[in-house]
Amino acid sequence: MNLFKIGLLIEGTGRCRETCYLAVEQGRIAGIGQAGDFAADCVAAAVDYTQYTVMPGLVDPHVHLFLEGISDAKARTLRWKEDKETTLLRAVNNLRRTICQGVTTVRDLGGPYGISTFLKKAVNQGTTPGPRVFTAGQAISITGGHFHYAGGREADGPDEMVKAVREQVRSGADCIKLMMTGCVNFVAQDAGIVELSLAEAKTGVNEAQRLNRQVAVHANGIAGVRQALAVGVATIEHGALIDEATADIMADSAVYWIPTLVPFERMLDYGRTHQTRTLPPAGIETVYLRHKAMVARAYRSGARIVAGTDAGALGVEHGDIWRELYLLAECGLPAAAVLQAATGLAAQAIGADQELGTLEMGKRADLLVLSGNPLTDIACIKNVVKVFKDGVAQ
Repeated sequence: MNLFKIGLLIEGTGRCRETCYLAVEQGRIAGIGQAGDFAADCVAAAVDYTQYTVMPGLVDPHVHLFLEGISDAKARTLRWKEDKETTLLRAVNNLRRTICQGVTTVRDLGGPYGISTFLKKAVNQGTTPGPRVFTAGQAISITGGHFHYAGGREADGPDEMVKAVREQVRSGADCIKLMMTGCVNFVAQDAGIVELSLAEAKTGVNEAQRLNRQVAVHANGIAGVRQALAVGVATIEHGALIDEATADIMADSAVYWIPTLVPFERMLDYGRTHQTRTLPPAGIETVYLRHKAMVARAYRSGARIVAGTDAGALGVEHGDIWRELYLLAECGLPAAAVLQAATGLAAQAIGADQELGTLEMGKRADLLVLSGNPLTDIACIKNVVKVFKDGVAQ
């Protein structure tokens, strides 16, 4: 048994403890208490983290491991054309970058070549270091729909949707990713059409649920988000360009909203420094400010807001969850809620809360050791001292 003496323990449940001990045995949390709760020899040999904060390892439920967060649009276009082997090597580097930032679990929401499934196996077998990987396999869209160019699975009509879902499950998918809409059009400041028909969306969700898989849906705009809510998805990814009524509906539902604020901020930065037809800074800023306002409203109304980065998007590097947390704080979420958005609540969103996300007896010992207190300064989330996954230092 390994014992840690901790200055501040943030459990991820909303509860904190000062000056306590945490025991780890066989990769799981074996006890939390005071010195008298443990054998004297273990207390004497405890690892001293009394000058630090210890909290659960972070969970990022929206990444794309195959793609780097390149900040130059022209260079980025070349990445889509690389061969499988080069893409795989880059993805392995992305795993390493991620866990060094304290992220011990990720959910990959779509990519080519079956790379995320391969990475999941490699991490589980100890072949490469990295966070544990949950994968959606291929993102499912209509023919020519959003993200089809990233090795997606195109499906038209309910029958093809059933087959596409079953293919992902056969390939080892932990969840299903549906592309309800396209990207935001920052010139027109709209979300375009709802690409999946109601019948296709409903069939996809029903088949996934029948096979015990959650559904994550890329959706923007009022119509797209409301259709996602109507068919009963588990998580809504992005959710830009909604109105107050839709935010309130989201708050009244069982859905988890992953607004991915960082990509909008990085696109705005890019638009301000590069002249490009599709990323006008004024249009991006209008959409971004509205997006943040809806996140703030939804949180106040009781929505379950979860931190996710969309790592691999323009300018969004793997491990950039620190910035997502900062932006959630800007939206008015208190520090405790911000931290839960990347720990306990995030684990719930991906259906892994029985094992991950909080520091409780019997759960996996994913620990993040920080310098400073993120409850008083959220920027401290960047001050990573040590990362443990399953009780093992990374």
